[in-house]
Amino acid sequence: MGEAILKGILDCCFLKYNEIIFYDSDNYRSRYIKDNYKIYYAEGIIEVIKKSRYILLAVKPQDLKIVLGQIKSCFNCRINSIISIVAGVPTYYIEKELNSNVSVIRIMPNIPALFKRGIAAISKGKFAKSSDLLFSKNLIKNIGDYVIIEEKYQNIATALNGSGPAYFFLFCKYLIEAGIRNGLDPEISKKLVTGTMIGAGVTIEKSGIDLDGLIKKVASPGGTTEEALKEFKRRRLNKIIYNAVENAKKRACQLQDFLD
Repeated sequence: MGEAILKGILDCCFLKYNEIIFYDSDNYRSRYIKDNYKIYYAEGIIEVIKKSRYILLAVKPQDLKIVLGQIKSCFNCRINSIISIVAGVPTYYIEKELNSNVSVIRIMPNIPALFKRGIAAISKGKFAKSSDLLFSKNLIKNIGDYVIIEEKYQNIATALNGSGPAYFFLFCKYLIEAGIRNGLDPEISKKLVTGTMIGAGVTIEKSGIDLDGLIKKVASPGGTTEEALKEFKRRRLNKIIYNAVENAKKRACQLQDFLD
């Protein structure tokens, strides 16, 4: 996700190459980012903090405590602000670890940001400045769209928009396989399903009709769609989805356990 954000802000000229500095402890990733995006590579986290106004935290939850310990040695809350895309980690934890009234903006983006079609959930920490929220919103607008939510809803947002693309990928996979099982060429089946999914999304966005209304428009009484929908209902697809999302939300909450 860090790379998706980087690509978006460079493509849209939100920031210039010489306005961005990065550090990654993974040597392979460091070389890849440096070679592909031509931005400045820092020798360590301390250099990033000293040369940056905004620090984008794009690390695994289990690595965050160590990273924040390194940041703390030179962090200045009057100069530096944090933008965190670390799943499951509340802003108060970052505030506590940095031992300051640091301005923290928490964001949950998603993978379509790679193609500037992402949707992100943004929340303010206790000490977040309005100017930092504005910067974050403008940053995310370069990779898609956003909603502003209370932080207590970030874990359910993670289960919806953060994890959600994988749910659609899986559904598309099974539809494509169903076409192949019935004799369609794999590429043709993929094109039919992909086009259908994209078109359905646009229809939801643009039609102004609620989802039940859209379903009725496609599902003629006694027709093929109605038969498929009956099977979904018989198999209680709604319960499967509710439970899956609930499990994803619970896992987002459990990620805080890595911080202990």
